[in-house]
Amino acid sequence: MRNERNRESRTARVAFALILAAVGLGLAACSKSAPTENAKRYHMAGKVLSIDLDHNTMSVDMQAIPGYMDAMTMSFNVPDAHNLATVQVGDEIAADIVVKEDSTYVENIIVTKRPAPGSQTPPSSQHEPQPGERVPDFAMIDQDGKRIHLSSYRGVVLLVTFIYTRCPFPDYCPLVSKNFAKVYAATREDPELRGRVRLLSVSFDPKHDTPAVLKQYGKSFRLTTGGDPFDRWEFAAVPARELPKVADFFGFFFNESGGQITHSMSTIVISPNGTVYKWYSDNAWGPDDLFDDVSAVLHRGETDGAATEQARADSAKGVVTTRAN
Repeated sequence: MRNERNRESRTARVAFALILAAVGLGLAACSKSAPTENAKRYHMAGKVLSIDLDHNTMSVDMQAIPGYMDAMTMSFNVPDAHNLATVQVGDEIAADIVVKEDSTYVENIIVTKRPAPGSQTPPSSQHEPQPGERVPDFAMIDQDGKRIHLSSYRGVVLLVTFIYTRCPFPDYCPLVSKNFAKVYAATREDPELRGRVRLLSVSFDPKHDTPAVLKQYGKSFRLTTGGDPFDRWEFAAVPARELPKVADFFGFFFNESGGQITHSMSTIVISPNGTVYKWYSDNAWGPDDLFDDVSAVLHRGETDGAATEQARADSAKGVVTTRAN
């Protein structure tokens, strides 16, 4: 009798342990899925253009995702390094894009087609802006429908970035625009910088990004900028016929075919004399980086101005001043 009760007790303990294990597994599963509950997922297909194993990223020439976004070239984070290691440049792939509130990444990569043996991606012939290079006087149409020229920004530090208002990824066009809004807000509070720094967001989607659309887009940053930002931050679209020349100079890859858009990223710091100071070919910069650039440009200008005044004074005294290389 005692043995039977012992067996029943052991059976009950085993059953209880199994229930606890099942509950634990359920909780673990819920815990694992919780981070992606609010994420949106999209199926993507495209061709791999480049891979950076050190930073777990790859660049993909994507096909359009119907009802979500046009075709374009994008660089994606790939958290699963083992999955990324299975991919080669030139591969045609299928994958899932996971879009969270503040990040985007790719997972579940499947290679659907390998490039033919011996084939390779042709080298890029895209122009890359160089420090000291003079910026052409390109013309654009701003959010008020007015034609503006880059030469009108002479005398101030001009920050330029390329966007399109329909961009669906939070860490691409929306990210650079938010960073521009933060730069605007900070310079607005600094009386020394307020009149010395201007911002220009250039749309490469002129068919959709009309002046009215750009104005609404600019107003969406009121919370950060403390009101409409248009006194020192313009939003402009490049006329379609001028877009190839503008994109090429700024190292910005752009292509539209069959209604599909393919593009890279480009942000540039232009000195008050209208020359290139620095060019960013990705979205890895932050507001502090641009602040450092602005400070360096303005300090250099003040130093050059002081040196010029000194040279003029020396010249009046018959002294010849030379600058070491």
